Amino acid sequence: MALQASGGRILVGVDGSPASIAAARWAAAEAQLRGMWLHVVYVRDRGAVSPASYAPLSAVQGADDRAAREAALTATVREAVGPGAWPIVRLELVDGLPVRVLLDRAAGAAMLVLGCTRSAGVAGAPVGKPGPPIGPVARDCLRGAPCPVVIVDGYQVQAEPEPARTA
Repeated sequence: MALQASGGRILVGVDGSPASIAAARWAAAEAQLRGMWLHVVYVRDRGAVSPASYAPLSAVQGADDRAAREAALTATVREAVGPGAWPIVRLELVDGLPVRVLLDRAAGAAMLVLGCTRSAGVAGAPVGKPGPPIGPVARDCLRGAPCPVVIVDGYQVQAEPEPARTA
């Protein structure tokens, strides 16, 4: 399946987690490489159960008003993409069900990129039985996306290697 050479877009879903930042970083590099623009979407699910009061929130999740969420989303993308040359980026904040919004936005995209913080050996899984390898949003997007889906494993992402030191 050939992807568009130019003028297309790469869609990435972010939530402020390290895995979604890694996904945005990967998607931005891919957009630069392919000459495409990057569509970054943060979906706030107002119907979701609130996390425990002691659970850490990402900057985007903790922001209540739209201006604060936009600033947090911009900071998240800036962290992911870095100071280098950016592809053309469109940021979008949406209220709704994450899977529905991402699948709707994926129509016409060259690919959908998502981060995944789960791994096959998730702590808490019964001994000898691996936990689910991906979360429900990624799973449902894999099943229903009208374009290829790339899952960036948050556990596999590592910092750039340090330059070799000479003694």
